[in-house]
Amino acid sequence: MKYIIFALILSISIHLLTFKTFKIKNDEIQDSPSTSKTTKKSAVNYVRLKSTPKQVEQKKQTPKKKQIKEEIKKEVPKKKTIYKKVTKNQIEVAKKREVKKDIPKKIEPKPSEQKEVTPNYTKLNPTKLQKDTLENYLATPEEDVELLDEITQSYIKLYGEEYNSFTKVQKVYLQKNLKSIGAITQKYLRYPAISVRTRQSGMNIIEFTLHPNGDITQPLITTSSGYEALDKNTIRTIEIAYKDYPRPKEATKIRIYVTYRLY
Repeated sequence: MKYIIFALILSISIHLLTFKTFKIKNDEIQDSPSTSKTTKKSAVNYVRLKSTPKQVEQKKQTPKKKQIKEEIKKEVPKKKTIYKKVTKNQIEVAKKREVKKDIPKKIEPKPSEQKEVTPNYTKLNPTKLQKDTLENYLATPEEDVELLDEITQSYIKLYGEEYNSFTKVQKVYLQKNLKSIGAITQKYLRYPAISVRTRQSGMNIIEFTLHPNGDITQPLITTSSGYEALDKNTIRTIEIAYKDYPRPKEATKIRIYVTYRLY
């Protein structure tokens, strides 16, 4: 790099010297009276400067870039990568780390003093409870039919004189629950599709025996509505709704009416 800078300075100085000599000669020609204003091209003299032997030696000594790169490549030898063959037996597999599990410490419960607690209630005896409820039924006075609500009266009238043959327990059950049995039946009632298309309506009366365990037996249509589809639908409704009926203490005959009405 130093040689290149030196060569540039030398070339600039040579150009400046030639330009200066050329300017001096022009001034001398203009000052002399013998010379005319216009000069011929052949009259101009050029001076060639000779370079010193030192400068020539310096120019010869400046190497080119390509030569420098080649010399650097020759000096730095390439390192060849050497690969070694490794067999499976020589490969060492890293051993798994043993994980130490923390064993939880057993905490022994402190002995606590157990105190006997005396219950504040008495255990219920099912047989005694059944007797008590039966006695309550017998103790409750039988109400007059005329003092009952209109819906219960309408259901009791379906029994006729047979109502007087029932026991006191059965009569009390019918007076308290006939209205709710009729309401539960109407809740499960669904109008048959064929009856809707043919515009069938009416009322039928059904009776069945309701047992203390909640089962029913002998469902029967005592009074028909005049349509077979409506009568069959009433029996199907009773067979679904009986699960929600209040259970009696004695097997009791239930007789209710079911109304079909299209609006």
